[in-house]
Amino acid sequence: MAYAPYADLIWCETGKPDLEFAKNFAEAIHKEFPGKLLSYNCSPSFNWKKHLDDSTIAKFQRELGAMGYKFQFITLAGFHSLNYSMFNLAHGYARNQMSAYVELQEAEFAAAEKGFYCCETPERGWRKLLRCSYYTIEKEASTGAFKGSTEDEQF
Repeated sequence: MAYAPYADLIWCETGKPDLEFAKNFAEAIHKEFPGKLLSYNCSPSFNWKKHLDDSTIAKFQRELGAMGYKFQFITLAGFHSLNYSMFNLAHGYARNQMSAYVELQEAEFAAAEKGFYCCETPERGWRKLLRCSYYTIEKEASTGAFKGSTEDEQF
């Protein structure tokens, strides 16, 4: 509450996913500062299923939004997702060798229908990264694909 007059947005942090606490917090802030923007950390350190049933989890963010929480986020979501994905790849690779990687690659290709882009689209991915590298160091990176390389031809 002390920061509300100075902050553009007030962050609500809880020890578990708690709609009742979030509601009381929002009401207290809005009583003193109507319309103040609120944010809620949908933390990855919560054991969501331990505290909430499936229907409450499904409506959790809608209810937060109705309370005025316009910025809802999961800290480290990408970190958790990347690590879990890499674990699955390593686990599969140890058991099924190259077949595990090819399964990942095929899943990437299939996900293009949903908007996922990787190395199979030349206008994105590595080429964009290499262009950034060029502008940063003002010369071609030695790690870039050469014209006519397998990367250039196959993707």
